[in-house]
Amino acid sequence: MIMMEKIKQILVNKFGFTNFKPGQEEVVNHLLNQKDTLAILPTATGKSLTYQLTSYCLPGVTLVVSPLISLMEDQVQQLAKIGEKNAVAINSLMDFHQRKFVLKHIKRFKFIFVSPELLANQEVLTILEGLSISLLVVDEAHCISQWGNDFRPDYLNLRTVKNRLNHPLTLALTATATSPVIKDIEKQLFGNEFEVVTLPIDRENIFLSVVNTEDKLNYLIDFLNHHHGPGIIYFSSKAEAESIASELNRLTSLKIGIYHGDVLPEDRIKIQQQFLKSSLQILCATNAFGMGINKADIRFVIHYHLPDSLENYVQEFGRAGRDGLQSVSIILYQEGDERIHRFLHDDTFQQKSELLSLKHKTRQEMKTIYPNLSNLQKKWLVQIANTDWDWDNFEKQLQNRKTNHFQNIVKMMDYIRLTTCRRNFILEAFDNQNIKTEEKKQCCDLCNNELPDLTEVQKVNDNEENLKTAEQIIRNLFLL
Repeated sequence: MIMMEKIKQILVNKFGFTNFKPGQEEVVNHLLNQKDTLAILPTATGKSLTYQLTSYCLPGVTLVVSPLISLMEDQVQQLAKIGEKNAVAINSLMDFHQRKFVLKHIKRFKFIFVSPELLANQEVLTILEGLSISLLVVDEAHCISQWGNDFRPDYLNLRTVKNRLNHPLTLALTATATSPVIKDIEKQLFGNEFEVVTLPIDRENIFLSVVNTEDKLNYLIDFLNHHHGPGIIYFSSKAEAESIASELNRLTSLKIGIYHGDVLPEDRIKIQQQFLKSSLQILCATNAFGMGINKADIRFVIHYHLPDSLENYVQEFGRAGRDGLQSVSIILYQEGDERIHRFLHDDTFQQKSELLSLKHKTRQEMKTIYPNLSNLQKKWLVQIANTDWDWDNFEKQLQNRKTNHFQNIVKMMDYIRLTTCRRNFILEAFDNQNIKTEEKKQCCDLCNNELPDLTEVQKVNDNEENLKTAEQIIRNLFLL
């Protein structure tokens, strides 16, 4: 066991912190005792530090499985800021020659970030088998569960990957996880004894509000005239995200960007960096944006459309107020908004259901049909093949997902129609009902009625930005 004195020394010298945040030390201790660990730590509690610090106490490589290119790139940049030169993200932003070079020199890296999809590449997996992997990190681990928001089928292969990599010490990280999600993570990733570190999900500096309005655009214009961010506006529709962003750019003086799955990967990285550096004040985005974003001063998160689950909602509004200062979460609701999720889910469900017609097809017949399938159908067909064509299990999962989706929308509508404290509703949903909210000064619209004033907080942010600008100007003068 590594002495605590050495751990604290690394914390100070490498990361610049004198103390751990709640939950961090417990996770690090479990890992250094060689115990697989699931860490359920809310946004802003420093999940990344738990594996980064642990890695510096272990001799081998840390392999991080991450669902988004932007998240990987952000983590590599964060490591670079603390002087770590041996970190790399292997993803589609690399061209053929870059990837070939990295894979050839893979042993030089301490931190390797990959997507779960990349681990399905046998060449890559064979190369990783040749490394001494001391720690396997599964970031955004809720993606492994069919009950979790952002379910990613390729996460289901991680159990096989662990076996191929000789069962390395494993850390699973997520900001939220209900009991069914935890059971799925246990089944799909651990399958034996493991430790669970959980912190309450309550973020008392975030005021919760639901606004019933027939004119969402005018509400946004009025809100942004008084609150200039930084902020995120979430949409369920890519087209509407672009349309509203265009209108807001035309009707306000703010710099507003667009982020969704159809934006080219290199442009997504650029937009993310502009937002992180406050070159963009507002992002109109789908839920493709946000995982692991390290921006402390986001003052508000607005949902233009109804979130598709309470888990997604908590993940997304939790990106506000990481600096601990007053922030707000607003859902703009119009009667019937829940229909968009029924439409989107029905379309997805129909595509997956159509795959069942291939159940009794020969492999040759499937090869003929395959080019005509949608990308979603092709992806799921690969997953069915990986389960040795277990069609019965696929059909069962399909029905489970349909039931789960319906329950998620019902729960969100219960939240919208509440007449009692919104915060208590969320805490009870995540088994945190023992937390008292009565003494919170800024809780929710049902307890306090009015949005808190963000003006003073924005002045603090503006002063800090002005100071940074002045310091940069002075630094440039000396460089000249």
